[in-house]
Amino acid sequence: MIIKLTYQEKCACSRSSFCTYVENEESFTSSEKEYLVKVIVNDNLSGVLYVSTVLVVWSLVVGVIDVILFPGIIVYAVFHGVIDYKVLTPPIVFMIVNFSSKLIYIGSVLKGRVSLVDIFVAALPYAGSAYLLKKFLVNDKLLSQAMVLYLKEKKKQVKKFFLDRFRLLK
Repeated sequence: MIIKLTYQEKCACSRSSFCTYVENEESFTSSEKEYLVKVIVNDNLSGVLYVSTVLVVWSLVVGVIDVILFPGIIVYAVFHGVIDYKVLTPPIVFMIVNFSSKLIYIGSVLKGRVSLVDIFVAALPYAGSAYLLKKFLVNDKLLSQAMVLYLKEKKKQVKKFFLDRFRLLK
C-alpha cells in the first residue's frame, strides 16, 4: 500500500479495480504508482472507465439491433414495394431514443467532468467509448501505459473465464 495517500484516497482506490491493479503492479516504481493512484482517484478516472465500458457494451447490443432492424426494413420495403414513413419510423425512433438515452446517461454519470460537446461526441453511435478514453488518456503516457496493461489483464481474465466455462461443458 502506498503510504503517502490520504485516508480518502486509499478508500477511493480500494473501490476501483483499476486503481487496485496499478497499486499491485510490479512494473511501476513507487513514485509512478503514487502519481497514477492520485490521478485515478482525484480525476475520478474509474468513473470514466466505467462509462466507457458501458458504452462499449451498449454499442455491441445496439449493433446487433441495427444489423437486424435496418436490413429487415430494407427487405420489407423491397417485398412490399413501398418506402414511406411507416417503414422508416422504427429505425428513426430507435436512433433518436438511443442517442437521447446516451446523452442522459453520460451527462448524469460524468456531470461536471466533461463538457457538453464531449457528451454529444461520446453519445455518437459506436464512437463514445474510444472518444472518452482518448480524451482522458492521450496526454499522459504513464496513464496510457497503465491502462493498456490493465486492459490486457482484463482481457486475459475474460478469456480465462470463458475457456473455463467451455471446459466445463465438455
